[in-house]
Amino acid sequence: MSTQTKITYRMLERISHIHRKIKSGCYPNTKQLAFELESGLATISRDLDYMRDRMLAPIEYDFTHKGYYYIENFEPTMQNHLSDKDLRVLLSAKTLLSHYKNTPIYDEACSVLDLLSSNAMDGKNAALMNRIAVAPTVETTINQEIWNAIQDALNQNRILQFDYTDRWGKETEQRRLRPYQLVLDEGVCYLFGFDELRQAERIFSLVRMRNAIVTEESFELPEDFEFEPRCKDGNFGAVFRQKSEHYKIEFYREARLLVKEKVWADSQIITESDGKTTIEFDSTQFLKIKSWVLSNGCNAKPIQPAWLVKEWKRHAKEMARIAEDTE
Repeated sequence: MSTQTKITYRMLERISHIHRKIKSGCYPNTKQLAFELESGLATISRDLDYMRDRMLAPIEYDFTHKGYYYIENFEPTMQNHLSDKDLRVLLSAKTLLSHYKNTPIYDEACSVLDLLSSNAMDGKNAALMNRIAVAPTVETTINQEIWNAIQDALNQNRILQFDYTDRWGKETEQRRLRPYQLVLDEGVCYLFGFDELRQAERIFSLVRMRNAIVTEESFELPEDFEFEPRCKDGNFGAVFRQKSEHYKIEFYREARLLVKEKVWADSQIITESDGKTTIEFDSTQFLKIKSWVLSNGCNAKPIQPAWLVKEWKRHAKEMARIAEDTE
């Protein structure tokens, strides 16, 4: 019997994968599982022993099919090792993951959560799940081959080569990126790293990437590779500029209350005067801030920086022209 008493996250991932393969009826064997999980034969054997001994999995080996199968229906559960609070957190996490249900990360993460919480949906927990909802969002679908190539490049610190189409769909260029991090932003996945064509850090939307190839060229991951510090104070999402700018925006009518409900930036200063609420802050996240201002229509007026004022006026004039043409 296995003497291991503590299950690690990596082991949990392997057990989740082994369970799915056996349950599918494809008769996986130790060698196949070791290849798929990039693990040693001894590691997979220990995992199978753990499933038999500690999880009471009815696993048998079929010499005709040369692989493992369940002799009866089986769903592994770890609820005996979880507190009620831990279980509720896990169940809630699966609901929140629905933001990314069309991305490969959703299936991978849910399989682990299912392994931890399966067969634990008693009446109390089921009632709780019915009281948690995620608002519908615009969905994107990520190509599995692109995802796999990115994972390989990240794991091996290899340069990733791919074709990339700009946000306007007008130009496609071949790019070579030293990938640092995957960045998730409101259901959209981005890849952040050092772009060798631009010789600067850039972020790329996965849905606009094509023909991804993991090259044989390695790179050294810098110590300060994480994306979040590049945002420099703003909380507006993934797109950023290298240089931080000072923003000053006035809000009117119903937007005055809405702007005070969130922390848009750690440095924000909000002031009130007759008929308007003014917010000032520094940020590198130019594109989302521009969208934020325009989404408030006549209830928002940018004061700084100059480029944002110019863009706001251009959009206002274009909207007025379109409105006149439709009358």
